[in-house]
Amino acid sequence: MKRLILAVVVVLVAILAAAPLVTGHVMESTLSEVEGFPGTRDALELEVTDYQRGYFESRAESELLMRLPEQEPVRVTLTHRINQLPGLDGRYATVHTTWEPTDAELRDELAEVFGDDAEFTLATALYPTGSSHSTGRIPAVEGDGADFSGAEIELGTTAAGRFDYRLEGERLAVDDESSSAMVTEGLRLIASGQVAQDGFVWNSEGRFEIDRLEIAEANGQGRVEDFILRFDSARDEDQWGFAVAYEVGEAVIEGETFRDAEMRLAIDRLDAAAVRALVERMETLQDLAARGAAIDQALSDAVVAEVPALMSHGPRVALEPLRTTTAEGDTEITFAAELPAGVSKGESNPMMWMAMLSALVIEGRLEVPLALVEKSVAARGQHVGLVEEQLAPLVAQGWVSVEDGVVTTTVDFRQGNLQLNGTSANQLLNMAFGS
Repeated sequence: MKRLILAVVVVLVAILAAAPLVTGHVMESTLSEVEGFPGTRDALELEVTDYQRGYFESRAESELLMRLPEQEPVRVTLTHRINQLPGLDGRYATVHTTWEPTDAELRDELAEVFGDDAEFTLATALYPTGSSHSTGRIPAVEGDGADFSGAEIELGTTAAGRFDYRLEGERLAVDDESSSAMVTEGLRLIASGQVAQDGFVWNSEGRFEIDRLEIAEANGQGRVEDFILRFDSARDEDQWGFAVAYEVGEAVIEGETFRDAEMRLAIDRLDAAAVRALVERMETLQDLAARGAAIDQALSDAVVAEVPALMSHGPRVALEPLRTTTAEGDTEITFAAELPAGVSKGESNPMMWMAMLSALVIEGRLEVPLALVEKSVAARGQHVGLVEEQLAPLVAQGWVSVEDGVVTTTVDFRQGNLQLNGTSANQLLNMAFGS
């Protein structure tokens, strides 16, 4: 038994002694195989230029190429210090990365903003499962009309393509020393997603939060509290959709106060293959724009060419809802437009557009305080009594209701027929199309 125990101990010691050396070989191989970064659509490329392998620690240098839309690529030198001692949390190595722009002009610009001694560093823990967890910090900025507290960064990845990231800063203030200034407090960006095999991030979700935002301009001041921007996207087989939502706890803009505001805009049932083709075409055009080419017409043509395929599954656009509370009362708007599947076929042409218009289904509802409408009219310098004059014929036709100081109506358009507030309003369509 003692010999067995001794043998086990010897084996464990040998494994622990060899672990840093093995890790060094693994890390050198791993870095040399990295070319593009999943989910960046070839916007980032990495090339290892030097690797000095040691026993407990190795050092490496690489060059990161960043392709920015409609700009010349930016080259950044990355210096890696690889700690090859396993950690108690299960990691087999920790990579400390410091980056510096290769371009001297960009390096000087960063030094002016962040100072000569500022370092951009990232510590990455690597695990045998293929996952990683990185932490870093964006340096603080002070001077030249900007005051930034800096920000903490966290990024987690898995071998299967899952990622999670978080960026958090305390304060950002910008003052152009002329007519405007902005101060934000409590900034957070939190997101997660899945990189698909084709390199696209079809499924994702996240939110951007600001605890408080103050803006001062020559013509007035404004503030926003508890602002949240949410976004999510999802793919279901050959269809893809996304949504953007806003929330505001309270805001004061141009002397007007509103609270509990929210809005969610969602677009569903887009053809995933058409989305991919359109994105790839845009990327190609952006590369041309970076070299000075004019791409506006080509970009427009690309969008028009993909419209039939993009809408082949019958997309749905919905505003559900737009809602806020003011001193005059509650306002709420809902809207949805849906196109049946199979209407858009072949190449884009006038007949197809007419068929799409006839097949379109629109539903919506509006509820707004009459006092808020009158205030808006008065702000434009118009007579408040004009509101009642304009609403009177609409109420008489049954297209709008005004009860208890609230203006309401509904919209229903299908099979080429329009109803407002449950009453036929086809004559408005005839007036609009000149028939």
